[in-house]
Amino acid sequence: MSGHLSSAATSGAVPVLLSPMLAVIGPLPGPDTEAEYAYETLWNGARVLAHLPGDGSVRLWSATGLDVTAQYPELQALPGMLPAPEAVLDGEIIAPGDDGRPSVERLQQRMSLHHPDAVTHALKDLPIQLMVFDILFLGEPVVQLPYTSRRDLLDDLALTGPRLAIPAAWPAPAAQALEQTRAEGFDGVVAKRLFSPYLPGRRTRDWIKIKHLAPH
Repeated sequence: MSGHLSSAATSGAVPVLLSPMLAVIGPLPGPDTEAEYAYETLWNGARVLAHLPGDGSVRLWSATGLDVTAQYPELQALPGMLPAPEAVLDGEIIAPGDDGRPSVERLQQRMSLHHPDAVTHALKDLPIQLMVFDILFLGEPVVQLPYTSRRDLLDDLALTGPRLAIPAAWPAPAAQALEQTRAEGFDGVVAKRLFSPYLPGRRTRDWIKIKHLAPH
């Protein structure tokens, strides 16, 4: 299994190397299977795993295994929002544009900054937000739990802040969820099977990425 994140907690060790679970690109589930999924916004941001070891710090790891903690200092407040001794969260970093919607251009500008002074100056001009949509560890591994249980754990954390959000997940009908993201100016949806575990580093049809078709 490929992976890039491991740690030891006082209550035991995180048992696996962790890397993000991945989605396949496919069609919207049909009427016969759409109720087996929940539907989340497709953010098209920068995927990160946030590791909070319980000592008041946070480490951010990109989907390719790079430590990107220093690029997003505004997320250092995240540990103070969690009651658990250790946690691993999955999400995407977005850079809102003037209209409040994610801007790929602004995100790329922010991701290109590495010098501490440049990052500090960007805190105001290129603000980011972490959209947290899954949880892998909360005092103990939770990857084996179904999607619905992990979402319940995540919602119970009630994480809120100017740089953090837990986005909504819609039930079926699938077409309605897809149309809502189109109306709100997003790229599409990710359909996530309700009873699927979290499979680090694997790309399966338990998560299906459905993009809006470009107009001709």
